[in-house]
Amino acid sequence: MRKLLVVAAGMMALGLAAPASAADMAARPYTKAPPMPAAAVYNWTGFYIGGHVGYGWGRSSNDTFSAAGVLLDTTTSKADGVFGGGQIGYNWQVSPNWLIGIEADGSVSDIKGTTTACTVTGCGSSFGKTEDFGTVRGRIGYVINNVLLYGTGGWAWSHTDTDRTITCVVAGGGICPGGPSPSPLTGAVASASNFNNGWTAGAGVEWMFAPNWTAKVEYQHLQFDNVSRDFGYPGFPAAFRHVESDSHIDTVRMGVNYIFGGASLARY
Repeated sequence: MRKLLVVAAGMMALGLAAPASAADMAARPYTKAPPMPAAAVYNWTGFYIGGHVGYGWGRSSNDTFSAAGVLLDTTTSKADGVFGGGQIGYNWQVSPNWLIGIEADGSVSDIKGTTTACTVTGCGSSFGKTEDFGTVRGRIGYVINNVLLYGTGGWAWSHTDTDRTITCVVAGGGICPGGPSPSPLTGAVASASNFNNGWTAGAGVEWMFAPNWTAKVEYQHLQFDNVSRDFGYPGFPAAFRHVESDSHIDTVRMGVNYIFGGASLARY
């Protein structure tokens, strides 16, 4: 009987101790849920500077006049080549999705071409090259996060060099260029250099691929009308030629910009 009481007392003690042990266990720690990733906010406002490379192709309509002002012929010339340079500008992101800005660019160029033409007095070839060109333009665009779609337009300028070479001269009723030309003018070269004013318009897309860095692809049409060039051959005043031209250059370029100041990728 004594043993039975001892066993019963032991079992009662274990029953009372078990809830106490559970109560003494440490509470399970509380873990906060990880924060949601912040959305990127792209700020395009700021001054920027960059570089570009591209390809251009052009066409020119040329009227050639004699020293007496008589229209001798009308020709069409073509040119193409590569170019490269730099640009600077400033963007204002005037609302979450709209941007206005101004940009100036300048390029050295290898856009060139040769044209051959004949009149009743002989034949000549003209080699023309756009040495450099540039623009000052406004921009207006629509921002979609890190992508900017924009249109652009403004003033354009170019510097061109042209060499006109007399390849043969009609003499004594002969037919040029068949047979040798007896004139001392054959092979003579006259040059003209011009600074031209015009306008440009185009469009592009720009991508902010890293904080403060953007890449762009852009098309521009540059138009230059009423460009005058005079070609004089010393000792041969009758060979003087005056040329009036309307020309254009179409360009496609790729560029990279670095935006200073407040323009960057921010997260909230």
